[in-house]
Amino acid sequence: MVEPIAAMHSLSHWLAALGTAEPGSPLSIATVDAGLATVMARRDGGAGIADRLGMALPAGPARARDATMALLGTGPGVWLAMAEGAGPCWAEELAERLSGVASVVDQSGGYAVLRLAGPGALTLLSRGAFVDFDAAAFPTGSVMVTDIAHMGVIIARIDDAPSFHVALFRSHAESFAHWIEATARGMGVQPLASVGDAR
Repeated sequence: MVEPIAAMHSLSHWLAALGTAEPGSPLSIATVDAGLATVMARRDGGAGIADRLGMALPAGPARARDATMALLGTGPGVWLAMAEGAGPCWAEELAERLSGVASVVDQSGGYAVLRLAGPGALTLLSRGAFVDFDAAAFPTGSVMVTDIAHMGVIIARIDDAPSFHVALFRSHAESFAHWIEATARGMGVQPLASVGDAR
């Protein structure tokens, strides 16, 4: 199995080798630099978490965000918290904020997050997961926990472009990049690297 650091190194080299995306590119890809943590409610089903964070928790498989963090519903009473550009102590600080109402597990070193954007992103994901990603069935703010090419992924639609965040184990990053390349080739689309707002 590819070690996490080696996998991310290979992913970075792969992205660097891609052409640069322009506005309107059918499929653009970027890594998202974010702190990640699993948040699990304790006794009150999440009411205490909402009070401490000052934000409404997403009900079911959905995404909610404020100015500093997004929460992705991944299961009953469980959320993946994501903070773009978070510092090394972010998960520890989050655990302190939620002490007594939630268990918090730092996932920043275990997961990689990609941002896929453009009309080709919707087609690409549809070829990997048995999910209807059309806006009518999977609108902005929707979240799905599923498998693509036998790799577990968490997919969130973040806007109507459409753009998606895809979180997966870092050790799968290189394999996922190979899947993207092969699938895009079958679509007749060239994936391009972008640097932009992770939202």
